[in-house]
Amino acid sequence: MSTEQEIFDKCGRSYNPGDNIFREGDVGNEMYIIQSGRVKITKQLKDGVEKTLVILGPGDFFGEMAVIDKDVRSANATAVDASRLIALDEEVFEMHMQTNPKIVKKILKNLTSRLRDANQQIANLMIKDANRLVANTILLVVHKHGQEGPTGITMDISFNVPELSKMCGLDLPKTQEIVDKLIKAKVVSLSGDIIIVTSLDNLEKFIRFLEMKEQFGE
Repeated sequence: MSTEQEIFDKCGRSYNPGDNIFREGDVGNEMYIIQSGRVKITKQLKDGVEKTLVILGPGDFFGEMAVIDKDVRSANATAVDASRLIALDEEVFEMHMQTNPKIVKKILKNLTSRLRDANQQIANLMIKDANRLVANTILLVVHKHGQEGPTGITMDISFNVPELSKMCGLDLPKTQEIVDKLIKAKVVSLSGDIIIVTSLDNLEKFIRFLEMKEQFGE
């Protein structure tokens, strides 16, 4: 039996696609490490729209803040795929913090990265023009998840119009309307329901055009 399997047998949890791992406001006493599958972290906005903050994959961890500061969960965690997670309670977490400096370093690096991402998302949500909000969100996703392919840049996460609307905090019809504009402008294309960025250069030009339009008026 492998060490990995032994750990899973002791601390593992299995989730099906769509299963809730925890909800915002829940009392948390465990953090999670993703062994396989993907987990989506979302937050409920004041208007009732659920915004996707990040999609995590194997090797990523989440939920550590509730263990560190003993506060309630600040977001929702949902399994995207069939997922296997390692759950660490406060006692095991503190033991690893004391005996494994690599874990401490990884957590600090992870928190720094999340703070940087949060700052980008806050700046993005300050954008008033919906067209620029959608285009800029696509650019952020490209920088974080983009992979060059024969037809353009695809993402290593499930990236379609409904997911984009959640990332932007916009309703689906408005997001689809703007994506249609981007398709017409040859900035993106759809493969089935998956968004592909056909030209990163055109995407950046489109954003600069909208920025100038917003700054100088029609």
